[in-house]
Amino acid sequence: MKREFYASIVPLILINGGFILGYLIFLVLGKGSKKHHELKDKSESKIIWSSLQNYWFAITEPVVKLLIKAKVTPNMITVIGVFISGVSGLLFANGNWGSAGWIMIAGGVFDLFDGRVARATNSVSKQGAYLDSVMDRYSDGLILGGLAIAFREHWLLYFLILCFIGFYSVSYTKARAEASGIKCNVGMFQRPERIFSLGLSAIFSPLFSYYLNIDAPFLIYLVIVVLGIGTVATSIYRILYSMKKL
Repeated sequence: MKREFYASIVPLILINGGFILGYLIFLVLGKGSKKHHELKDKSESKIIWSSLQNYWFAITEPVVKLLIKAKVTPNMITVIGVFISGVSGLLFANGNWGSAGWIMIAGGVFDLFDGRVARATNSVSKQGAYLDSVMDRYSDGLILGGLAIAFREHWLLYFLILCFIGFYSVSYTKARAEASGIKCNVGMFQRPERIFSLGLSAIFSPLFSYYLNIDAPFLIYLVIVVLGIGTVATSIYRILYSMKKL
């Protein structure tokens, strides 16, 4: 338990501390109001304020430039993201919650760079979008598979089965609706929300369990139950929405 506690708390302090300090410096230098060029054509987020979006794009810009300089293509980034998810799945399978959560979040963040590199190099294509969508399903399967191995003799396995159904049906109902000419972005629990809620629950679960002096990863239990029910409910809502539109 102590090992998992430190695997969660040390990166949490270093990463969050560095991120917050950098953000404050960013604001003091007066760069928070300067909109990043990739955000100019995008609508404002209702959840994340604009200065934080500008900060995120500014600090990750060197990573995008480095990937381009190293001749890493968007498709290569997409495939690497799947391998990162595979590592996270293995850690989940072995009960290394904190480490699995950090790797999962890292994979989710890394997966964002394929689109940015594609736009920066004018290589946006239907082929790339197709590959990205398909590889996301592999990533989800590897992560959920790792959790299924970890909880193979536990009641949580039933909710993981719901997650398998829900994760895939949420994406498929949207894809089929769009193939029929319907824009179907309704409902919650889309992929970014699923990845980050599950990743954060894994990161904070060892801390939560350590301070409550319990062995069970209670936060992971809670999030998997919510995701299992929520994703299935979202897919049903999308089916009803699309049927009505058709």
